[in-house]
Amino acid sequence: MTTIVMDTSNQYLAVGIYQDGQLIANKQMIGSKRQSEEAIPVLNALCEEAHIELRDVDEMIITKGPGSYTGVRVAMTIAKTLAVISNVKIKTISSLAAYGADGKKIAIIDARSKKVFACVYEDGQPLTKEMLLTHEELAALQEKYPDYALVGELKALDLPNVDVDLVSAIYDLGQQVKPIEQVDLLVPTYIKDVEAKKKWY
Repeated sequence: MTTIVMDTSNQYLAVGIYQDGQLIANKQMIGSKRQSEEAIPVLNALCEEAHIELRDVDEMIITKGPGSYTGVRVAMTIAKTLAVISNVKIKTISSLAAYGADGKKIAIIDARSKKVFACVYEDGQPLTKEMLLTHEELAALQEKYPDYALVGELKALDLPNVDVDLVSAIYDLGQQVKPIEQVDLLVPTYIKDVEAKKKWY
C-alpha cells in the first residue's frame, strides 16, 4: 500500500509518502502563498526519492480546510487529477484536526482580518465545532479550556511558531476515515461568520 499525504491549506507545504505504514519520504516547510508553485515539484522529487510512480499510488490523504482559499485547492486539485488518471483512493481530513491530533489542543488557522479558524481537540477528537472567531472570541474560548495548548498558525496572534509533524498526524487521522466515494464532487471546507455565533460545546 503506497500512500501520499499532502497539506497545502495554510502556513506549511507538507508532503509525505508511506509504504505499508512506513514513512519513506517527506518534506514539510513554510510554504504559505507558494504552495501552488512548489507542491508538484516537491511531490515529484519525493516520488523520485522513494522510487515510485504516481500511477502506482494506492491512496492519497489531503486536508480539506478550513484555510487559505487558494491553498486548500492546491492539494485538492492534485488529488482530483490523480483520481482521474489512476485508481487511487482519496481521503480527506480537517486542516485543524491535523494540528490537534494528539493531547489537549486548541487548533487555529489564520483567517485574516484579525480572525482565526479554531477548534478544540483532545487526542484528535473534536470537542467543539470548527469556528470562525475574532481574537477576542478566541481568548474567551481559551478561558473555557485553560489546560489546552494553542497550536497552529500562532503567528496570527503574534506568538512564536511551534512546529507540528503534520505529515504523521494527517496519515494517522487518515486511517480512521473512509475514502471519498465521488471525488469529483469534493469541495473545500469553508466556515462562515455565522459559525462563530453558535454554541462552542
